[in-house]
Parts: sequence; C-alpha cells; structure tokens
Amino acid sequence: MNKLMILAGVLAMGLAIAPVAALSQTGTIVGTVRVEGTPPAPRMLEVTKNQEICGEEVQATDVMIENGRLAYGVAFVDGLDGEVTQQDYLLSNTGCRFDPPVLPVTVGSVLIVDNQDEVLHNTHLNYQFGTRSRTVGNWALSSKGSRIRADRALRRAGIIDVECDAHPWMHAMIRIFAHPYFSITDGAGEFEIVDVPEGVHVVKIWHEVFGELEQEVTVRGGVTTSADFVYVLTAGTAKESNER
Repeated sequence: MNKLMILAGVLAMGLAIAPVAALSQTGTIVGTVRVEGTPPAPRMLEVTKNQEICGEEVQATDVMIENGRLAYGVAFVDGLDGEVTQQDYLLSNTGCRFDPPVLPVTVGSVLIVDNQDEVLHNTHLNYQFGTRSRTVGNWALSSKGSRIRADRALRRAGIIDVECDAHPWMHAMIRIFAHPYFSITDGAGEFEIVDVPEGVHVVKIWHEVFGELEQEVTVRGGVTTSADFVYVLTAGTAKESNER
C-alpha cells in the first residue's frame, strides 16, 4: 500500500511539473529602438477639408520620436512559424487621424474600423504587392459612433496601406504576420516579444520611413534576452522624411 501511495505521489508531481517544463522552452525578447543624429522636425499637415472639425492642420504620425526613442517601430522575429489565433483589431478615425498609425496584426484576424469624429470618414485599405496594390477594404463611416467589422479575415502576411478617401492627409499602415512573435515600440521606444521558442533567431525592426534593422539573438527558455537597435540618421534621411 505504501509503495502505491509513493508511486501515485511521483506521478502527481510529474503531472504538475510537465507544464512548467513545457513553458521553459520559450523565452522573452525585450529591447529599445533609439535614434541617433538630428531627427526630422515634426511635420504639420494642412487640413484641406472639414476644418471646422479637424482644425487647420494636424501633426503627421509617420515619425514619432521623443528623447531619442522611436515609437511605432514594429519588432518581429524573422523566419519563424507559429500558431495564431483569430483576434479583432481596432483602427479608429479620431481627430482626423488614424489611431494607431501603425497596427501589427496576425493572419486570420478581423479588422474593426470606427469613427470618433463628427464628420464622414472613408477608410480605404490597399494591400501592397510590390509596386502594385489591391483594395481589400473600403468603408464609409458617416457619423460619430459609426463602426464596421470587416466581413472577411486578413488572409495573408504583408503590408496594408490605409487612407481616408475623404481626407487625403490621413494615413496608417497595417503589418500582417503569419506568427505571433511580434510587438510594437511604445512612446519610450520599448518593445517586448513573448513566448519565443528557444534557439538562435533574427530579430528585425521595421519602420515606415527609416526601413529595417536586424540582429541575431539567442533565446533560452525562461530567460529574457535584450536586443537594442539604433537608427543613425543622416541629413538626407531627415530631409526625405520632411518631404513625405
């Protein structure tokens, strides 16, 4: 009887330990994205329609730098496959701009678009195929509180360019991934990618204006690994940003 009790206890301990062992096969990648050199001056975009709602100008959101830290840089692990679950992602028309201006999502997810302004917005999604594009969504949101849920999921990885057909200064980007190993930098230029499988991986930062950076990292189970990135800006880079 005592041997049976001991065996049962060992089995119970094994069952309790198994999930912990499984979890230890993944790690976390954290990092920062900094900018060195003279950053482009903030750009103000002329409002050409509905000034009574939108104002005379709005600030561009393609380059957001605070204290040398870059917001809205998309961090991801390149070349990994991973299971994704369907989620709903919200893109808002607010203040006559898109929020967020950069939205990373997963394949199979569904986009919800809403309007928080007292003016008509027409949100137009163009999937990018190199130099070509194809419309994958085009919705008129006639009044404040309007909301639409896309009738089809996002089916393939890539980049979608978002515009408002009613307000040409409005712009956003959607980056679609076929795996869950991505994140986006916050206002402090920081990101975190969780549950990354153990191994040697290439981590990339993608930014709409500044392009891509990459570095190799080694992920160990249960360990947090750092990967910091720096965009070194030249006078030409700043000029190009300001001319967009």
